[in-house]
Amino acid sequence: MREYIGANLTVIRKYLKKRKKFTSKLNSDSIMEEFREWSKDSLPETESVWTLPDLTRDERLKNFCRSIKKEIR
Repeated sequence: MREYIGANLTVIRKYLKKRKKFTSKLNSDSIMEEFREWSKDSLPETESVWTLPDLTRDERLKNFCRSIKKEIR
């Protein structure tokens, strides 16, 4: 998973660069500042990476709940 982080940040930067053109100066500055804070906080090599499963389909949700032994109503 870690190998995708750099590539994903590059894609996000490209999108934000395009998006800045269509937002107000105040919103654009706010978005970019938030991204800078978030992207600077990269994961140390010793820290494990956790991802969340895609739970948009009922069978995946049921399987996930069964695996963590919790029922969601």
